[in-house]
Amino acid sequence: MRKFILLSAFAVLTAFLAGNAAANDLRGRLAVTGRVGVINPANSEFDNAAGERLIVSTDAGFIGGGGFLYGVDDYIAVELDVTRSSFHTSDFGQAQVTDLAMGAQYRLPERQRAVPYFGAGMDVLINDLPNYSTDTVLGVHVATGLDYILQRQLALNAEIKGVEAFNADVRSFSNNGAKTGKFDPSNVSFMVGVRFFFN
Repeated sequence: MRKFILLSAFAVLTAFLAGNAAANDLRGRLAVTGRVGVINPANSEFDNAAGERLIVSTDAGFIGGGGFLYGVDDYIAVELDVTRSSFHTSDFGQAQVTDLAMGAQYRLPERQRAVPYFGAGMDVLINDLPNYSTDTVLGVHVATGLDYILQRQLALNAEIKGVEAFNADVRSFSNNGAKTGKFDPSNVSFMVGVRFFFN
C-alpha cells in the first residue's frame, strides 16, 4: 500500500509542475504502444513439509508488452494493455505473470513536447509457476508516466506502474494438488518504449 501512496503523490506533484501549458491534441486519436522494462515483484509464502510458513523471496525480472490507447477528450484517454513478466523466486522457480490491464489516463497539457500523465485501472493476473498450479487473480494499478512527442504520430514513452493484487493459492502437481503456499503477483515496474498514433 505504501508503494501506491508514493506513486499517487508523485502523480499529483507532476500535475502541479505541469503548470498552464496549452491543451494537447488527443480527442478521438488511437495509438498503439510497445514497452520493455524491469519489474520488482512482491515476496510470496511457502509451506514446507514441517508445516512452517516461509517467505519466498523474488529477484527483479524482465517485463514487456503493449496495448492500445484512445483519446476520449483532450485530457482523458482509455487504455488496454497486456504485459508478460518473468522473474526468479527462491521456492517456486521461474515465475511468469501475464497482466491484462484496463484503465484510464488523465493526461496533462503538453509542454515543450512533454506530456505527463497518471492513470489507474483494474488488472487480471494470469500466474504461471513450474510444477505448480496457481490461480488467476484480480488486482488494481496506478501509474504515472511521460510521453515525449517526436512528431504528431510518434512519441517516446516512460512509465512507472504499481500493481496490488490478491494472493493466488499455489498447489503442487506432485502432492495430489495439496495447497503449498500463496503467490503474490503484486509488483512495481518501470518500462520505456514508443507510442504510435494512427490518426
